[in-house]
This record gives sequence, structure tokens and C-alpha cells, in this order.
Amino acid sequence: MVATAIAAVGLLGSGCSIANFNPTAESTDDIPPPELSTRDLPTPEVRRSSLTGSWRGTYTCNQGGMRLNLTLVQSSSGRVTGIFRFSPGPGNSEARSGSFTLRGTVIGRSLTLRGDRWISRPGNYEMVSMSARVSTASPDLLQGDIRDPGCSTFTVRRT
Repeated sequence: MVATAIAAVGLLGSGCSIANFNPTAESTDDIPPPELSTRDLPTPEVRRSSLTGSWRGTYTCNQGGMRLNLTLVQSSSGRVTGIFRFSPGPGNSEARSGSFTLRGTVIGRSLTLRGDRWISRPGNYEMVSMSARVSTASPDLLQGDIRDPGCSTFTVRRT
């Protein structure tokens, strides 16, 4: 029983894999992003150090260490769209590669992104959401959390 549970955990992937995946679950495509007020706009420092660009790094989920390539576009209103591309990290031969689009916001110095649409979905992997604090001291580094029960942190650097 324990070996079965360990094997099941080892096969989970991310994005992240969900055991009872329901492909007929309601889509969130029709839910508009939240309206922003002027007090929610990114600080002047964050606007000057836009997140637009390519970012590379790593993250960790149930399937182990993964490589992460983010491509982000930030508008002046604080909306952020992008692509989350993932692939197995070194020594992680069981994980698979894939990609999905993201959308979110920068409010103050808080970046929040959520999975939007699959581009390339491996098996029953699930999209994940992310959050990070945008640092004006290190504008080319993002460190934060992958917001999924089977995941932990991510670190990416602008390339």
C-alpha cells in the first residue's frame, strides 16, 4: 500500500497532475479579470522595471525539480499575460514537458498569475498559478510560490 502511494506521488506532474481529473469541469474562460482601481496599479518603480521579457529558472512540484521558461508581457495598467513552458530538470526522467498561457496582474509589488489555456498538455497535468513579490532591488529576479497543493517555490531570472 505504501509503495503504491509513493509510486502514485512520483508520477504526479505539473503544471501538476490531479488524480481525479475531470475534463468536463467548467471553464474559467468567460470570467473576466478583476477590474483595477488606480490604487491597485503597479508602483512607479514596478512600472519602470517592467516584467516584459523572457525568464528562465526552476520550480518544484510532486514530480520533482522542473525547468521553467516564462515569457511575460506587462501592460501599463498592470495586467500581465504570458506563456509557462516546463520541462524535466536534471535527473528527473519521469516528468514531461508542456506549456500553457497565463494571465494575471501586478498590484503594488505583488505579481499573481494563473493558468489560462493549454498550448501543449502532457497527459493529465494541470495548470498552476503563481505569486511573487516584485523587487525593485533585483528587477531581473523573480522568486515566489507555485500555488498548487503539490508544489512549492519557483525562481526565474530575466534572460
